[in-house]
Amino acid sequence: MIKTGAGGDVVRTSVLLNALAGKVTWLAEEKYKDLFPEFHPRVESILPVSEWTELILKGPFDLVISLEEDRQCATIAANVPSRRLTGVYLDGNSINYTADSACWFDMGLLSKYGLEKANNIKAHNTSAYQELLFTMIGGKFRGEKYVVYKNPTLNPTPGVIGIEKRAGKRWNNKIWRGYDHLAPRLSALGYKTKFLRQQTSIKAYLDEIATCAYVISGDTLAMHVALAYQKPCIAIFNCTSPAEIFDYGLLHKIISPFLEKYFYKPGFDEEAVNAISVDEVESVVKSSFC
Repeated sequence: MIKTGAGGDVVRTSVLLNALAGKVTWLAEEKYKDLFPEFHPRVESILPVSEWTELILKGPFDLVISLEEDRQCATIAANVPSRRLTGVYLDGNSINYTADSACWFDMGLLSKYGLEKANNIKAHNTSAYQELLFTMIGGKFRGEKYVVYKNPTLNPTPGVIGIEKRAGKRWNNKIWRGYDHLAPRLSALGYKTKFLRQQTSIKAYLDEIATCAYVISGDTLAMHVALAYQKPCIAIFNCTSPAEIFDYGLLHKIISPFLEKYFYKPGFDEEAVNAISVDEVESVVKSSFC
């Protein structure tokens, strides 16, 4: 498995561990190694990208699943011995993707249709990421859960809402401006709010989420961890695809009225991050968490 980052993408890809036969060697960024359980019967090892040459010694693999759209990972996929490859690979001097992975990569940066049409396909897509992943390997998604680390000694504190106001650097429009105004309103409703902070490790961050009863965030790692921990949660979608996120019966999606305008648009736009009112999010809290 070649899925190196980002954290939320690694978590949502972990559903495949419920479906793949045999042992899985996963190539990931070093910092995301702790997203996985300390032991899982399907996981043989989690390797940092810097140690990818070990994969050549481990091969041939029955299957290589290559999910990163960059040259380094495409080169790795092309060089690891395997009986079958699905996903991205280096094809001569070009980066290409296999036909059985077109359902996903036709909508991405490598799309054979070009970026404008790729975004149009993505905007009209109605399948969750998990459904597309299972299609790539010839399976059918049936609601399989995420496979992530969880501290068994930690339990949610009743009434505590974890708020993740940050977002990754790639999509700045994921940020919503209303979190600081929402928090006192939630306190007035009787909730305790906890703004999730930068921690010393991924495990510490996940532990902080584990102590929350609910989570409010954008389309971020916190949302995926909340789903993994089966917590009711709310996610705000300003610029990314709500359809790709499987809700597991736990997630309420609040979708910007300007989603189409800012759909996967790089940069930062005040209109995008202010499009959803605090009143709307408070109303959803009352109907979803109360």
